[in-house]
Amino acid sequence: MSWIDKLENSVFTITTGDGRVYTPLLRISETTKEFNAAVFDFINKEGSFIDRRKVKARQFPLTFYFQGSNNITEAAEFDLSANDPRAWMVVHPFYGNIKGQPISISRNDSNFNVTEFNVDYWETISDSLPKSVTSLPDVIKTRQIEMKTIAPIDYANKVILKPADITNVKSVSDQLNATISNALDATSYNDFQQIKNSSASSIDNMITSPVAAMQSIMDVINMPGKLTSSTSLRVILAQTVYSNIKAILGKFTSNNKAFFEAAGGAAIVSMANIVANPTDGDIVTRNDLMVISDALTQLFDDYQSAIDSSYVPDTDSINRFSASMQTQNLIRETVVQTVAGLSLHAIDAKQERLVLLEKDSNLIVLCHKYMGLDQADENLQRFRQINNIKNKKLFSIKKGTTLRYYV
Repeated sequence: MSWIDKLENSVFTITTGDGRVYTPLLRISETTKEFNAAVFDFINKEGSFIDRRKVKARQFPLTFYFQGSNNITEAAEFDLSANDPRAWMVVHPFYGNIKGQPISISRNDSNFNVTEFNVDYWETISDSLPKSVTSLPDVIKTRQIEMKTIAPIDYANKVILKPADITNVKSVSDQLNATISNALDATSYNDFQQIKNSSASSIDNMITSPVAAMQSIMDVINMPGKLTSSTSLRVILAQTVYSNIKAILGKFTSNNKAFFEAAGGAAIVSMANIVANPTDGDIVTRNDLMVISDALTQLFDDYQSAIDSSYVPDTDSINRFSASMQTQNLIRETVVQTVAGLSLHAIDAKQERLVLLEKDSNLIVLCHKYMGLDQADENLQRFRQINNIKNKKLFSIKKGTTLRYYV
């Protein structure tokens, strides 16, 4: 198709972000494009090395006019539409369809009956944006915040609480407090006392403010994730917290089931947070990752089984119970994301190996052979720790000893 045919068969059209379509008169313009490139100069070599990569956005300086008796009105409408931040779609007789954004717009009303616009128009990416990398701890932390927002509302919408329900919740709360108190250290004691006191006060007002009460209970449930103890100890603590909560199902009422759904779900998400944020140096091998991943999935399976067993159809107006879709979807997504994230980490994790000594040796020689020595002696300490080598065996590790190391 010749340039004359293109001009005759194509209409210059601008569709702004608000969906308005404008067909002003176009003055033939130009286009430019640049490349992502780096220039390298060398002292002992003439010329420069140009490392050129992908092309940048094309640039289209557009000049067009609104003319006629309504030019002022049309120009004003276009000016208003241009404020919408969404991308434009331009149909250009020479360059085809161009999705882009105006970088600058100038307007000239110096001529009667004509309003001129000059737009610095840049093409934008039309397909999906480049993939971003989000850290697993950040994702699970967000899920924990969402859980504290969504689950208490779902809980409040399905219960009509009575004094007996408060008694049951206090019983669970006392168990939780006792379990967590036994695991506290000096740095976390004061924080937990504040959380515990706030929770006790909220439970007293649970009938009138069930959302606030459940959120304060979740603060207690999330406490194991804030401790500085080892990952394995925090996982065990989270499992015990979950068991404390599950005990309420022994008192067979729909309100207790609703409490277990929200609080037990919070315990699952809390464990996911622990698993996604292991203590430094705790998780080294693929087996370490597998152990904590399995602990999370087993707890989730138990929770799902308990929720399924708790279902009572609506035909039983007194005991009816069904799980909340929002809460359940959130918990399931959290577990799936955590396990998937751990699987990706497993690719780079070390593998455990076992070796049987064929002759007497000592710690330094063996660590150098199997794990390598480093300036800070970190490998030496780790090798000694994983093999439980006491002081009296440092220089005399006997033939036939089974040693463990990582590769």
